[in-house]
Amino acid sequence: MSVIFKEMNTEEVQQYIEFEIPNYAENVSANLGMPKETALKDADTQLRSLLTEEKRKKDHFIGNVFCEDKKENVGFIWYNIQPERDRFFIFHIYIHETFRRMGYASATLTLLEEVAKQESIGTIALNVFANNAGAQHVYNQLGYETVSMVKTKKL
Repeated sequence: MSVIFKEMNTEEVQQYIEFEIPNYAENVSANLGMPKETALKDADTQLRSLLTEEKRKKDHFIGNVFCEDKKENVGFIWYNIQPERDRFFIFHIYIHETFRRMGYASATLTLLEEVAKQESIGTIALNVFANNAGAQHVYNQLGYETVSMVKTKKL
């Protein structure tokens, strides 16, 4: 299977933000114990400030993951280019439900590795929520290592 990244236009970015705000807030609330209303407000603020047109032109890439075989989008990728740290930081990889467990996440990460090498970047980093066992499995299979953890205790 062959995937490529197709940069989102302004309208697609706005659709992504509207899709991602409740999704991200739900994960933050479930994993970090933050009240849902607070998580929603924080997600809205963060996404809108990180995905400005200026930042997208400078050092953020957000695009559709496009399957050339199927001729359709199978997900999203959003990463930040950090040459001063010699890394790409993945903010979000999302594969649409109907395309999961078919190898698209692995293909996406493999393509991102190729893009990083072309840019002379030596590291790819990301955060993953503890309850996302599927993503953790993919990252482990591809050789990603745990270098930091956040622990919480509910009182």
